[in-house]
This record gives sequence, structure tokens and C-alpha cells, in this order.
Amino acid sequence: MANPNTLFRFGIFLSLFMLNAIQSQSAVDSIDLGSEWLKVAVVNLKPGQASISIAINEMSKCKTSSLVAFHANLRLIGEESLGLLARYPTKQKFLQSLYLSYDFTLDETWDVAVYKTEGEGGKFHNFMAEELVATILKYAMGLAKNHARSSVKD
Repeated sequence: MANPNTLFRFGIFLSLFMLNAIQSQSAVDSIDLGSEWLKVAVVNLKPGQASISIAINEMSKCKTSSLVAFHANLRLIGEESLGLLARYPTKQKFLQSLYLSYDFTLDETWDVAVYKTEGEGGKFHNFMAEELVATILKYAMGLAKNHARSSVKD
């Protein structure tokens, strides 16, 4: 009869061997979120592809502007929001002439400052800073997923 300690060691060795045989088919991304720009790198271990690469956006650029713009009840992110500044320069000049080009109000539920936007029909929508950053990060995850052509886990 075999020693229980030997059986335990053999079981651990066998389980590690089995786990090592399973390869991951997903990629991992790295997001460099700055105050003006955003860069996304993808680590992909699929054979035949570069292991580490910089993801490009829909304008074939490596650097994406980290902007969120609101226009006509739409939320625009990245290069689309940067293009909005060029399409409506009179509105941009007017907003820059004011001290703050955006409104902040106090959310009574969470006791935090929220960004206030005006939508269609004069309706106002409030966004917390975390929601706006989450929007940019979700956009960056989409860039990584498109670049890797597979699922991105982290």
C-alpha cells in the first residue's frame, strides 16, 4: 500500500500538470489614462501574433483623446468628441469665454458633485465623475478587443 503523503504529492503534481496544459485564448490589456490622451496596449499570447502591441483607434492613431462630449442626446467618446469641437467652433468659443464651461450640481443621495448636461426637450441628466471615467475605460476595452480580435479579460 502506498504512503498517503506520496499519493498527495502525486495528486498535486497531476493537477498542476493538467492546469499547465490548458492555454488561455484571451488577451490582457493595459490602459494608460492621462488627462488629455489615452493609450491601450494588448498582451496576446496567440501563436502567429505579436505578443505585445499598441492598439489603434478607429482613426488609425495610437493616441486617443480622453474626452467625453454630449451633443443632441448623444454621448461621444474619443476622436468623435474631438471632432465635435471642430464642427461647432462658435459654441466652443462661447463656452470657453465662461469661467467654467460646464455645470456642477450637488447630488443629495450620494453627497457628491455631479456633471449636469442638457438633453433634448430641456431635460437634464446628471453624471458622476466615476461614470465619465468608466465610459472612457469601456471605450478603451473596446479598442483592445477590436485590436486583439478575441475576448479581453483584464
